[in-house]
Amino acid sequence: MGAASINTAFAIVQIFVGISIGSIVVLADAAHQVVDALGLLTAMVAVLLMARPSNAKMSYGWGKADALGGFVSALLLLTSIAWIAYESIQRLFNPVEVDGSGIVLIGLAGMFVNGLSVLILGGGQAILAIRAARLHLLTDLAGSVLVVLTGLALGGTAWTWLDPAASLLLCVLVIRSTQHLLRSAVAELLDRTPSTISAESISQVLVHQPGVKEVHHIHVRPLGQQRTSVTAHVVVDGTQTLHDAQERTDALSAVLAEELRVAHSTLQLECHPCSADVC
Repeated sequence: MGAASINTAFAIVQIFVGISIGSIVVLADAAHQVVDALGLLTAMVAVLLMARPSNAKMSYGWGKADALGGFVSALLLLTSIAWIAYESIQRLFNPVEVDGSGIVLIGLAGMFVNGLSVLILGGGQAILAIRAARLHLLTDLAGSVLVVLTGLALGGTAWTWLDPAASLLLCVLVIRSTQHLLRSAVAELLDRTPSTISAESISQVLVHQPGVKEVHHIHVRPLGQQRTSVTAHVVVDGTQTLHDAQERTDALSAVLAEELRVAHSTLQLECHPCSADVC
């Protein structure tokens, strides 16, 4: 919450300064700063939702609030960049003289604010929404460095095109840093099989267990917070009592949890492969 408050306050200052000195690169950094604050608030909401227990309507829990928060944050960032890119292109054809010293001062302040926010947020987070917020802060820190360099260049030359050109460069850097985040969030929301596990690895682990003849109809989905759910049909030898089947299922689920870190598994035991029409 502290990092969000700092970024919100500084974004207001940047917008005021950017309009006052007529700098599009400062306004671009301000737009990114606003999205940083929104991203931090989104991450906070996602963390609160993920802490809620599962219920009848949300039987898998709220783990994907993380991916949804990261997705919304990435879209906000890309939307702001589209507007800034448009304004920068307009400014290239209609250059405006700006105060280089003002740009340098606001850029240095941005470096301090974003560096402080990164330290407050910390590193090594597994939560996608927090990773998204941290990525925003790091790219904005790089943007502040670019703002300072632009201000220094403008202070020594009359090249007014440097301001919109630097803004477009900042847009490119932000888009590149957002791509991976957006892909990760979309993959989780669409239940794409996580990169850390595969249907083949699940089949290999189960087939090597005593009495297992075949594994098919394997489905893997992420649950959020790096947790995975697996369902599969397992063909086993011999006649199983209900008690035997439950013990076998528990043992196979435990193997999946131990070897592949599967958080939740649902296994259907079969004495022979089921028909494709009924499975």
